[in-house]
Amino acid sequence: MHAFRRLVLTDLRNRRNTIWVTLGSIALLNVAIAILTHHRQLPDELGFIMFLNIMVFAAGLLIPFLHCFSTWLDEWKQHSIYQLLVLPVPRTYLLVSKYILILVEVMLITAVMIAGLWMQHSVSGEQLFRADPLVTFAWSKVLLLIKWFLSVTCCVFLCSTSILIGKCCGKLSLLVTFLSFIAGLFLWIIAFANFTSTFTLIIVSLVFFTVSCYLLNKKVGVE
Repeated sequence: MHAFRRLVLTDLRNRRNTIWVTLGSIALLNVAIAILTHHRQLPDELGFIMFLNIMVFAAGLLIPFLHCFSTWLDEWKQHSIYQLLVLPVPRTYLLVSKYILILVEVMLITAVMIAGLWMQHSVSGEQLFRADPLVTFAWSKVLLLIKWFLSVTCCVFLCSTSILIGKCCGKLSLLVTFLSFIAGLFLWIIAFANFTSTFTLIIVSLVFFTVSCYLLNKKVGVE
């Protein structure tokens, strides 16, 4: 467990500057939207304000999504992957530590966006959105959060799987990575379209995680 903790802390330390810049940028954009909201006529322009918020949130989530790929590519680029692979720890530690880092990024970005929306809601005279339904408890909201969490998990391990598949193919690694990601995404969508349940997301996450572990253990060695 001490080795796993060190892996997580090392990944966080290597990523902290990017995380701070991302959170700061999203916070400033939310302040700008709040100022705009204060000077606009709501609810007439509510759609435009919410469109801006969606764009800011999507742009923020794009950064950890790209990190799903770059976290492994950087290891090969810096040749640090070989140091990781010779560590006397299970390969699952490597996968889970990077998963935790990306999950932390997503949660921090989400928290900043929620705080920004509350700020906008306050400066708009509580016209931006109805607050009461958001703070009341309902099992449907819990299920939605669980599905959101599992979807993030699926995406992280799908990215890991596609990167590792690509690395097994030498010169065509980038093309194979892209095709593997598209194929995995297609299978994920087909599975969820036919079996729309939380259990389906759990199974898909485990499949991607298992494939990533296999590739990291058997196919990706130390050169």
